[in-house]
Amino acid sequence: MDEYQCVIVDLAYYNNPKNIIVYVSETNEDFTIETNIDGIEIKSVGYGYFEVYQELRDKMLDLGYGLKCNGSRINAVQSNMMGTSDKIYLVEMGKPALNKDIVSIWDYAEINEFPNTEEQLKFANRWLDSR
Repeated sequence: MDEYQCVIVDLAYYNNPKNIIVYVSETNEDFTIETNIDGIEIKSVGYGYFEVYQELRDKMLDLGYGLKCNGSRINAVQSNMMGTSDKIYLVEMGKPALNKDIVSIWDYAEINEFPNTEEQLKFANRWLDSR
């Protein structure tokens, strides 16, 4: 089991960051990502690493928390070849994804906007059309 130190913010009070630990485990072909925020357990299970992250992140957003890491950026996309890893691309409109754009989902990101999965997918589709 891997664990990651992450920072969350209460979306009602952006100036109130809190540290949490996120646990990632892999069994058979599924990933489990889970954490605990103020006694509330949040868990997501599934096949693709980034999709499981997105589900967990969306559950946190529903509870009013933003996760300040690269996976929460609007321009975070993952190729199929990266599907079983914590690696993603941070892409730019009109430009192809390059090796220099690869980062860990869990690395801290100084962000103040927290898109959900639907918003990330819309961005990804616009990016794919722009290349």
